[in-house]
Amino acid sequence: MRSFLLFALLLVGTAVFAEDTIPSQKTITVVPRGSVTSNQPSLASLQNSRQGYVGFNTSYLLQQILPFNAIPIQQNMYGLTYRKYNTANNRGYRVSFGANLSELDELQWFAFRIDRDRRKIINDRWRYFYGQGVGLEVFQDPDNINFFFTETEVNVLGQLHWGAEYKINAVMSLSLECQAILKLGSSSSLVLRPPTVITAHFALNQ
Repeated sequence: MRSFLLFALLLVGTAVFAEDTIPSQKTITVVPRGSVTSNQPSLASLQNSRQGYVGFNTSYLLQQILPFNAIPIQQNMYGLTYRKYNTANNRGYRVSFGANLSELDELQWFAFRIDRDRRKIINDRWRYFYGQGVGLEVFQDPDNINFFFTETEVNVLGQLHWGAEYKINAVMSLSLECQAILKLGSSSSLVLRPPTVITAHFALNQ
């Protein structure tokens, strides 16, 4: 009887010791593919990181009630502006075009420019922007006639700009800006243009 009890205790002790010394096995958890979050940005987020605007010179609409028609043609030159910003850092570029026809429906003036632009958000309504760029201006002065031909002035432009923009709503905003322009060409000069032109901007990808 004593031998049987010793034998039973030996078996129990061996079993307990063996259980404690067996290393634990790591388990593998299967995660469904749809629940894995990718670190790569989605196509929608990349598209939303860029914001485009198209702007129109409102001087032609306001000239009936304000003296915009007294401003020289060269100063009111940019009729259409396209801007695009990276919304992460508010940096981007803009392209501007302008043209004017004479009383005989002839092209009297044409201008083009491209600028790097940066804006800073002041509050929910106001933005401050500034930048620099280059451009081209072609102007036919009707008062400068040589041998029955109107002389054409061609100037390459280097310019700085800075201004303020007021956000009316999520789609529309208005802006005014100053320009410091160096003209090189037919009529080389340094020009400072005051903020007399109001531009209306409309967001494209809302």
